[in-house]
Amino acid sequence: MKLVKYLKYFFWGVYNIWFYLLVTLLTIFVMCPAFIIVAINKNWYKPFYFFGVVWSKLILFFMGFYIKIDKPLDLDITQPYVFVGNHVSMIDVMVMVSVAKRHAMVFVGKKELEKIPIFGYIYRKTMILVDRSSPESRRAVFNSTKEKISKGRNVCLFPEGTVPPTEMELGKFKQGAFSIAIEHQIPIVVCTFLDNKKRFPWSFGGLLAASKGIPGELRVMTHEPISTTGLTINDMKNLSDKVRKIMLEDLKKV
Repeated sequence: MKLVKYLKYFFWGVYNIWFYLLVTLLTIFVMCPAFIIVAINKNWYKPFYFFGVVWSKLILFFMGFYIKIDKPLDLDITQPYVFVGNHVSMIDVMVMVSVAKRHAMVFVGKKELEKIPIFGYIYRKTMILVDRSSPESRRAVFNSTKEKISKGRNVCLFPEGTVPPTEMELGKFKQGAFSIAIEHQIPIVVCTFLDNKKRFPWSFGGLLAASKGIPGELRVMTHEPISTTGLTINDMKNLSDKVRKIMLEDLKKV
């Protein structure tokens, strides 16, 4: 039994090291051409995003993951959306990008993560960063999202803001995603990840001590867009509760 336990920990360690190595290599060989494209012309975001989709799909493929969507997203390509999902793993971004496919999106995320080597550089160049301790930073996010949306780009946020403890089904929601959707009067698309936590639980900072993971199916529940037309900031809490209820119902299927 001890041998099985040690072999299991050995596999988890190697599997997690492989993930970080894979991210590093694919960033160098896939995303570098994308940065050149953006350097030439900042408005060429869609070609850049195409490389991001390829990068995401390759990481998932070489980690042994395959996505199973309950129903494909059938969205208006000319309409911007706010995508939201539950946050449980470092592969959440790759899965969201792979599910959204041609719906080019910009992520809104914590400024602190830009300090992570390699990943942090991509993060800083491709995302809208927010320092939640700074009111000025939160106001800057509104201006940045307005600019991105005006260019036809979608916005993606994880309402929990951070990965909650493993034993917690769904963390407390922050209101940023719902504020953006209402202020810009654009629909919300809910995607719930059922297997990301099981397949590759959040492990940054615990690479060998607590990391786990196993290849396999990643189920994603998608939903029809939730309209925000006519809603005001006073409706934000109800909208947040509605999205949270949808995710909790989905997670019962785990």
